[in-house]
Amino acid sequence: MPTLLPTLPVHEIVLLPGMIVRHHIVRPAEVAAVEMHLSTKRPLLGLPLRVPELEQPLPQDFVDVGVTARVLKAVRLGDGTIRVLLEGLQRARGGAVRADPDAGFLAAVRLLPSTTRDPEVVDRRGKQLREHLVQLIEKDASLPQALKRITQLDLSTDRLCDQIAANLTLPREERLALLAENILDDRLEVVLLLLAREEEFRTLETELNKRVQATMDKQQREYYIREKIRALRQELGEAPSEDYDESAALETKLREAGVPEEPMKEALRELERLRRMHPDAAEYNVARSWLEWLASMPWQAISEDNDSLKEAAVVLNKEHFGLEKVKDRILEYLAVRQLKPDGQGPVLCFLGPPGVGKTSLGRSIADALGRSYQRVSLGGVKDEAEIRGHRRTYVGALPGRIAHALKRAGTRNPVIVLDEIDKLGKDFRGDPAAALLEVLDPEQNNAFVDHYLDVPFDLSQVLFVCTANVGDTIPHALHDRLEIIEIAGYTLEEKIQIVKRHLIPRLKSSHGLEAAKLSWNTQAIQHIIEAYTREAGVRSLERQLANIHRKIARQIVEGRKRGVRVDGPDKVRQLLGPPRHFIELVERMDIPGVAVGLAWTPSGGDILFIEATSFPDGNDLKLTGHLGDVMKESAQAALSLIRSRAKRLGIDPAVFKNTGLHLHVPAGAIPKDGPSAGITMATALTSLLTGRRVRADVALTGELTLRGKVLPVGGIKEKILAARRAGVKTVILPHHNENDLVDIPKTLRNELDYHFVETIDEVLPLALEPADSLE
Repeated sequence: MPTLLPTLPVHEIVLLPGMIVRHHIVRPAEVAAVEMHLSTKRPLLGLPLRVPELEQPLPQDFVDVGVTARVLKAVRLGDGTIRVLLEGLQRARGGAVRADPDAGFLAAVRLLPSTTRDPEVVDRRGKQLREHLVQLIEKDASLPQALKRITQLDLSTDRLCDQIAANLTLPREERLALLAENILDDRLEVVLLLLAREEEFRTLETELNKRVQATMDKQQREYYIREKIRALRQELGEAPSEDYDESAALETKLREAGVPEEPMKEALRELERLRRMHPDAAEYNVARSWLEWLASMPWQAISEDNDSLKEAAVVLNKEHFGLEKVKDRILEYLAVRQLKPDGQGPVLCFLGPPGVGKTSLGRSIADALGRSYQRVSLGGVKDEAEIRGHRRTYVGALPGRIAHALKRAGTRNPVIVLDEIDKLGKDFRGDPAAALLEVLDPEQNNAFVDHYLDVPFDLSQVLFVCTANVGDTIPHALHDRLEIIEIAGYTLEEKIQIVKRHLIPRLKSSHGLEAAKLSWNTQAIQHIIEAYTREAGVRSLERQLANIHRKIARQIVEGRKRGVRVDGPDKVRQLLGPPRHFIELVERMDIPGVAVGLAWTPSGGDILFIEATSFPDGNDLKLTGHLGDVMKESAQAALSLIRSRAKRLGIDPAVFKNTGLHLHVPAGAIPKDGPSAGITMATALTSLLTGRRVRADVALTGELTLRGKVLPVGGIKEKILAARRAGVKTVILPHHNENDLVDIPKTLRNELDYHFVETIDEVLPLALEPADSLE
């Protein structure tokens, strides 16, 4: 035997003397060792690794004792690997293992022949080993065939001991211990114990199989594996745990969640069905998901409200500037909830154009109360199941959005904002607005039933807040259950404060400019508001400010500047380009026949130029500008009124027989409709027919009757804010809208001149220039 042998690292298997195994050699060092063995006919040393998972072992990673081996058959594969049939020969101790470029590893080898302390004991234990093996084979026919063949071979006691150990299912540590044991007396004793353990295990398994089979009927055969595991655990004296008894874990969760009595009865019935189901059954996952949802709902978890109105006011003022009427209403609402916690208060609905802070007000209410906050977007929802959930009979059924929001909130009294309630849809799958009735109606929502959960849940302690842009498109049944709080928009002064207090600090932080020397002055902010944005809210304003912050960030990173001061309109134009909006009142109203109206839109107020012209050889009225039916009727009514008062207004009646009239509202791509342009159209037609120009700083709103009465209109605050943005100085309003000025900020009331009229006879002298002004 050479003193140095090529060494084969043995990973998972433990090769014993006389053991024959198939092995796939893939690692380069192992392939090199096999190749040297085949070329030199020197034996291999199969040396186990201390950690079998090592891919690139080092000399110190080998254990001391291995087996000399030989390759009985080798098949070389195209990828450079070798499949071998390997036979263990004799125990050997490997020492001084070292890496070798040709053999992978080389080790100094010393053979470890089996020694005997007492030959009589060895002989006696060898006979016992054969007898036990024969008895085991007679008792259990399912033993491996290799063990049965051992009894037919004439083997020495040493080889018999190793062959039996090689064919038993043993942990790797026990195999390594047997490999290292070269004293035959001790090795025989260990193998006898292992064989006795195997015999006991086989006997126990047979008894357990009989016990399980005896308790199973025809319908329970599919649960064989589960019952077998349960019987094994009972034999070991272990109680069921969550790892093995999922139904017990679900029952614990349900009881910890505090599920009420009636839903708990349903849950326990479903649990019993679950215990009788096989885990692979389709209904098993359906039942388990339902029980998990039931256990995850906040049946008893309630957050404690903050009772301090002062702290609530601080939170509202910190997060929102202006909106005093809205804040007062929220504080009143919170005060009533504090005095009457179980009272059925109204559902607040913030109505206003985009960007005025409707959704963020809902979050502020949650912060002020100290409650959890959740938002449910309803824009585009057309399916009733989005609100009430799907029934469990459908594939992929889930609870509705309300149940999802409650689960995420983790309490039964969160603040839930139902966003964009005016954009609900409706189709063949049901009406989600009708489903929301049960959610929002205080008479019904104390027993709200989601179709998936199918048990009542109390929503009476949930604080629902709705938002909408347009009140007309809110479903009527829902509108009746909402308290509408209108948020018209912000004045110039309010926008400036919002920019200084909220937008600029937030944008500096989000653009990484906290340490930069960035300063603003009021003139620059005002110029951005007036020349680059015309909106009721601040969303476009925030986008323009973000544009400036991005440009400043680039300048700082490029090293061109260390700080920037945005100190006036010139600097703003340098950063944002030319202005997008300008005041066009004077240049468009220098001829008769043009009047300025005020209109309400879903995005806030706006001004409308109404232009009138005439042409010969006609007597009809032509209307253009994408007008709706209401505005077309207002134009017809205005013309009829002027014709009835032609002499009083100084208009020749013959004009209406020989002259055609054309009324046009520019920006024709935008649909326009609404009952508020009557006096504006009448003023434009009168200006055209009398030759008197409309005053350039006047804007009008109000509907007109055939008798000349001026009717009240809505959206006054939005219209006045639009007039101020456009540079209007005088506003003509219906007399009955005078009380609406209460909602207008004092600074805005003082800036504009307001005239309240009851008839068209009061409108025309205020709106038209004197007749001699054309001379």
